[in-house]
Amino acid sequence: MIPRTVYAAIASVALAGPAAALSCLPHDLATTFKRIDAAPETYVAIHGTLDFDEAKLPKVDIDNQQATPPETKIPARLRGEALGRIGFNRPFDGPVMLNVQCVGPWCANPAAGGTVLAFVQQDAEGFSLTLNPCGGDAFFAPAPELLDTAHRCFTGSACAAEQPQTE
Repeated sequence: MIPRTVYAAIASVALAGPAAALSCLPHDLATTFKRIDAAPETYVAIHGTLDFDEAKLPKVDIDNQQATPPETKIPARLRGEALGRIGFNRPFDGPVMLNVQCVGPWCANPAAGGTVLAFVQQDAEGFSLTLNPCGGDAFFAPAPELLDTAHRCFTGSACAAEQPQTE
C-alpha cells in the first residue's frame, strides 16, 4: 500500500513535467503515528538498528526512469526494543522485509547500520517496513524527543510533532 503523500507526489510530478522536484509533506511522527494507528493492519514501533545490503537499493537510470520499479523488496534485520506501555523496553531481534518505494527518479535511500524508529507492519508472513522518498514508516537517527513523542502517542497522551525529528 502506497501512502497518500506518495500519491500526491506522483500527481505533482506528472502535472509539473520533467523539471519538477519532489514535494513532500513534512515527515513528522505524529502524522505517521495517527495514520498507522487508524490503519486496519497491525504495526509495532521499534527503536533499534536496521541492517541490510545497501547494494540491493534501487538505482535510477535518469535516462530510463520508467525502468525503475515502484517497489523493491530487500531482506533486512532489525535489532532493538519494541514500544510498550512503559517505553521502548521489549527486546526485538528479527527479520524485516523492506519495501523501498520509488516515485519517478526519487527513491527511498536508507542507510544500513544506523539507528531508526521504525513502524513495522506485522502479518502472517512476518514483519515489513515501508520506506518512500518522503520518509514512509521510519525515522532515521531519531532524536530522544522523537522517541518521547512516540511513547506519548502510544499511551494516548498529547501526540504532536516536536523538533528536532532526528539528530
